Amino acid sequence: MVKAKGRAGACILMFVGLAVAGAQARGDDATPARSVASAQEFLRQVLPGNRYVSTMMSGIVEKARREGLRADFEPLPLIFDADPVAECRSMLLADIDPTDLVVRDPNTHEAAVSSLADLVQDGVVGSPDGFDFGSIRQTRHSGSRVYLRFAGEQLDAVVHLEGEEIAGRVHAAFDYLRRHCDPAAATGF
Repeated sequence: MVKAKGRAGACILMFVGLAVAGAQARGDDATPARSVASAQEFLRQVLPGNRYVSTMMSGIVEKARREGLRADFEPLPLIFDADPVAECRSMLLADIDPTDLVVRDPNTHEAAVSSLADLVQDGVVGSPDGFDFGSIRQTRHSGSRVYLRFAGEQLDAVVHLEGEEIAGRVHAAFDYLRRHCDPAAATGF
């Protein structure tokens, strides 16, 4: 217990009071603890409205490149569902109905345009069962893009975001989930 006498004592009590109030204020502003549930909720809130290129779509672009052609998707599919399904499993669905595959021959400047939905006979890209974050083997981000390498794949799926800052945060959430949902993580390696 602190006993204060006179003006000096009053100053000490005032400083102690300010220090306690400051510590309480910092506690209120502290970053919430990360968890699988909070990372999934963050992605649920942030991903819809952004653009997505699935691994299958990356494969189409790569095949065109190997044949000396250039392929693009216009517009990129819009993510409409990133809801959690279970712990470590979330939806990642994007609407491909308005998306065209545009293939150009750089030598002749000819272009062919096809509806992506017609080509894959579906209006949505992504698994209707969601995907397990433990199946992500590698994540990285560059600029406003986040790259996801899934198990067994040679190419990346790409999430296109509004800017670099949000891409860094989305990358951090995906990477957190990748590490914490990996079933082999329990082995310590």
